[in-house]
Amino acid sequence: MLYLKTVARTPVWILPVFTNGFLNYSTSGEVIVKGVIAKKIPAFVNLKKDKTYSWCSCGLSKKQPFCDGSHKDHPQKLQPLRFRASKDGTVLLCRCKQTNNRPYCDLSHIKTFIPESLRKILNIKL
Repeated sequence: MLYLKTVARTPVWILPVFTNGFLNYSTSGEVIVKGVIAKKIPAFVNLKKDKTYSWCSCGLSKKQPFCDGSHKDHPQKLQPLRFRASKDGTVLLCRCKQTNNRPYCDLSHIKTFIPESLRKILNIKL
């Protein structure tokens, strides 16, 4: 699967490469490391206002979508994302680790795992 990315105002096609189980996108020396895919669907989570949470960014945690410290034993050493809830409520937290709106789901699991041709058949618009 190829991805179109703009680097210095120039469209560049890039090929995702798996390294040590992590998805890396590389263009012109730029590398973005995203965590191991824990699940291909987001987690519905009830957040409490002003409480701080640690979202697992490496995908190795057994307490998805939250961190359990598993990143410490992995060579990539991706750190969890700490965030504070601004209000009480239910949110979708990403578990595929491909989101561009961390820690929240941005439907990257659909863009990444469901081909565009199938999305058209199913009438999924992103």
